[in-house]
Amino acid sequence: MISDTNKEALKEYFKTRKDVAFAFLFGSQARGNATKLSDVDIAVYFYPEKRHPIEYEEEVFYEGEDEIWTDLERILKREVELLVLNRVSATVSASAIRGFPLAINDWGLYLDFMEIVSAEGEDFMDFIINDYLQREVLEKRS
Repeated sequence: MISDTNKEALKEYFKTRKDVAFAFLFGSQARGNATKLSDVDIAVYFYPEKRHPIEYEEEVFYEGEDEIWTDLERILKREVELLVLNRVSATVSASAIRGFPLAINDWGLYLDFMEIVSAEGEDFMDFIINDYLQREVLEKRS
């Protein structure tokens, strides 16, 4: 599991990043069930060009991505999986932001993002559960 010292180093690092609105440690390292071979999963949300509508599931690349990834691997001295929240699905984003917060530099943007991806993720889960239940009913009738 990632040490408290490394968590603090990551927090300090993200304080210096003016292009990152918020960042989270997630996955096995955040849950506390990582092994020595586990990588470190870190999710970041870059400040978008426009605040409205909230940017997610967009095909966008940010200039600082490679630099952040390299810096994180240097700080932690291990493999890092960098997830850009501006790009990934709402369900993945909703899961990642349930992790350990490393930085929330813009609470307004974070809360707007959290509200949207949580609602989208919940809607998707409801759809999956309903589809599963309908299939069960149909199979029992057959």
